[in-house]
Amino acid sequence: MKFKKFSPNDYVMVVKNGKVVREGLGLSLFYNELTTNIMVAPSTAFDGAFAFDDLVTSDYQRVCVQGVTTYMLTDYEKATQMLDFSFNHVVPMEDKILKNMVLLEKRINNIIKAIVIREVSKKDVRTVIRFADEMASVIAEKLAQDESIAKLGVSITGVNILGINPNAETRKALEAAAREQILKEQDDAIYMRRNAAIEQERVIKENEINTEIKVAEKEREKEEKEQEMMKYIQTCQLDMKKEEQEREQAMKLKALQAELTMTNEKQEKEQAMKLKALKANLALDTERQEKELELREKAAAKKMEIDNEEMLGKIELEKKNKEYTALEAENAKIKADQEAYAVEGIVRAYNNLNVALVEACAMAQMDPGTLMARAFMNIGDNAGKIGTFNLTPDLLQTIATGIGNNLNKQQG
Repeated sequence: MKFKKFSPNDYVMVVKNGKVVREGLGLSLFYNELTTNIMVAPSTAFDGAFAFDDLVTSDYQRVCVQGVTTYMLTDYEKATQMLDFSFNHVVPMEDKILKNMVLLEKRINNIIKAIVIREVSKKDVRTVIRFADEMASVIAEKLAQDESIAKLGVSITGVNILGINPNAETRKALEAAAREQILKEQDDAIYMRRNAAIEQERVIKENEINTEIKVAEKEREKEEKEQEMMKYIQTCQLDMKKEEQEREQAMKLKALQAELTMTNEKQEKEQAMKLKALKANLALDTERQEKELELREKAAAKKMEIDNEEMLGKIELEKKNKEYTALEAENAKIKADQEAYAVEGIVRAYNNLNVALVEACAMAQMDPGTLMARAFMNIGDNAGKIGTFNLTPDLLQTIATGIGNNLNKQQG
């Protein structure tokens, strides 16, 4: 009987009579070499490098693909069937495991090489050089689907492509082409930079021209606004002058009305005085007529006396007749004097009447349109004496209506 304690990373399988009776990581056990077999497989992951330099692309260029594969045993039963992991005291177990893992790595690399050959042969050299990441994914996917990998009891945990390099001549050719492309791109960049500079200058000039245009437009707008303001100010001034003229005209009209009222009052006073004088004359005439009646009555009385004394004699009758005739002549003369005095008073009253007052009284019965028309007829007669005269549309319409009415009346 012997005792053996294995490492924690060792997966131990105890086999008796062809059957696994015990298995696990890092076991410690007593065993009999005559009846018991022990197999020890590693449970850690291993890195396997590969480099394939005999690959040919679709355009017949040789490339070298280098990479690393990370793998580990996951199905220990299959692995122990494909590889010799038996434990004995003659050969150290570490060396045996290393030898087996090298063999396993070689088998895996052969499978990877087959996959890489198929993928590289489908693409040209330029595509293959840029195909590193995609190739690693394709290799990992193909390995996961490969049945031989499953039979080995191995699980691929990672595939990394470290480089895909063409041979020296191809590299030089590619470098020259790339160099030319880079130089071309440099020239294009210089051209683009110059073109961009020219474009920027053009944009700057356009902006300057647009700025000048906008400044000119602003100045023109400013001038237009100033002109509009001047027109507005002039309009306001004209309106103010017009209002001032209207106020002056209204004041003149009020003054004229006041003067006319004073003239009318004065004329009314004069007429009242004339009427009083006329009444006084009429009173004098009445007194004279009364005196004349008295005289006539006296004459009649005398005539009656003469008639009564007719019998007194022709001499007295003739004498009385002469006196009567003289009295009648005197009465006729007095009557004629009274009538001449009355006519003279009437003529003197008419001579003192104010024509403007008479016209104003006559015009008081006229309508406003006729008055305005007559006023403008008088203005037309005195046009040479007028300096400035302003007419509004409403006033002009009123004048036209008044003139039309006046003409109709005249024609009628």
